[in-house]
Amino acid sequence: MKTLKHILILVIVASSISVFGQTTLNYSRPGPMMHIPTSSLYNESYLLRIGVAGQSTRGAFETDYWNKGAFLETDITRDFRLGLSAIQSGSAANENDIALHIQNRLLTYGETAVGIGVNDISVTSAASDSTDLEEKVRNLSYYMLLSRENSFSEYNLKTYLGIGSGRYGSNFGKFDLDTTTTPGDTIKIAKANSIGFFLGLLLNTNIMADRGGLDFIIEWDGVGINAGVKVPLTHEYHINVGFSNMQNLPYLGEDRENPPGIGIGLDYFLPRVRSAASKQRGGIKVSGVVTEDGLPMRTVIDSSWHKAQERQLLVLRDSLRMSSAEIEHLNRMVEHLEQRNQVLADSVASLQLARHVSDAQINQALKHLSRSLRLFYNEEYDDALIEINEALEYNPNLALAYARRGSIYYKLNQIDRATINWNIALQIDPGYDEVRNILRALNENRLRSAVSARD
Repeated sequence: MKTLKHILILVIVASSISVFGQTTLNYSRPGPMMHIPTSSLYNESYLLRIGVAGQSTRGAFETDYWNKGAFLETDITRDFRLGLSAIQSGSAANENDIALHIQNRLLTYGETAVGIGVNDISVTSAASDSTDLEEKVRNLSYYMLLSRENSFSEYNLKTYLGIGSGRYGSNFGKFDLDTTTTPGDTIKIAKANSIGFFLGLLLNTNIMADRGGLDFIIEWDGVGINAGVKVPLTHEYHINVGFSNMQNLPYLGEDRENPPGIGIGLDYFLPRVRSAASKQRGGIKVSGVVTEDGLPMRTVIDSSWHKAQERQLLVLRDSLRMSSAEIEHLNRMVEHLEQRNQVLADSVASLQLARHVSDAQINQALKHLSRSLRLFYNEEYDDALIEINEALEYNPNLALAYARRGSIYYKLNQIDRATINWNIALQIDPGYDEVRNILRALNENRLRSAVSARD
């Protein structure tokens, strides 16, 4: 209901604005740029964009006037986008028209997408004569463009380069003067459109990153230089500000063709809604991935080149796994050598069994043994090991100390060291049945594991 309310508000505002055609208006065509078309490697995260805009301009041989309009765009299929624009010109002619804009993404290659399309398809009532209709057809804006997207740090730069006719042709909107038809009369004859190029840059910044980021735009649309900014109020609402034909700013206030203008608009983006099935799959959608906040993420176009890149990526991942396995093997060898070193140290300690220990030393050893038992039950094995070592410093002939040190090493998963200490305890006290039972159970467990592995 909230989304429907937002759309109704924009429709009511748009209904108060008359409809539009080829009159120039910022941000009134599919895509994020001001005048030029765009294509992308990814699907848009919104289902529908709808908005209103206005632009103040001073035209040749006219006073200041205000163009106003409304527009919407949506993806019909994964690659096909449709836009509908409606504008009322504020010039003396007071032109009103509705126009369609269509574009299709052909393919992607690496970080580049290729698209084609046509803008300014008038859908108002047909012209009264074939000449007007022929002029409308001739002024259609056909184009082909390359789009490239690069990310660096916390910024994303999109570059658009293309060629086109109509609005993007170098002669669009220009006239020749003809005085040959009627003596003393001068009429204007529109020049035939030529092919022109257009170029645009869009920089998405980390300013207001929690709302999608602030966008800066600059472009050459075949006629003039335009610059603008898109300010995100929320994820759904953006305010657009733009300056068109900035190359003519030094002549502001003079009567010139393609005069400079300033425009402002408001966009509403209807987000895509996740289906129940996609939510059950943990947020994974068939057409893309959904973030933890429920916002759909863009997914790369499934092209033959991309499949080849995926295969190459799998090969690189396998190589990385092999390298990781080798590193892990070397780490285990180092750990084994360290354990062997400790085993040798324990073996050396067994040679000191004959050292005489006084009664006082025995008491100190028993104190450390008592502390080690408390630490052992509290699972503080490192501190318990320190206490055991202190006890053995006072009396290296304590079978209980070696048995307990073996239990600590066993808890630390150092089986070899545990076995050595248990054997030392058994050498000191051959009647130490508890240690003998532990060693017998350990050997039987190893034997069963070996037999199972062989079978």
